[in-house]
Amino acid sequence: PFYVYAYAFGDCLVNSLYDVFQQGHAGFQDKYFDMLKSGGTLRHKELLAPFGLDASAPAFWKRGLGIVSGFIDELEGGF
Repeated sequence: PFYVYAYAFGDCLVNSLYDVFQQGHAGFQDKYFDMLKSGGTLRHKELLAPFGLDASAPAFWKRGLGIVSGFIDELEGGF
């Protein structure tokens, strides 16, 4: 019962990374591959720092949820 928060965190993390990618963040691909290569050796704060993201900041969550909001707007608008 106490693991479901990980899904919400993971979803916001991926959405925030997607937003960084969409914004054309310099070196995104290299930083993303470095993040994947690190495996489980780093904590999320260290993994997200190269992308200018901080999961302890409300802006991180707003950014991730903004992607979902955009998808909802698209669906409501009929694309």
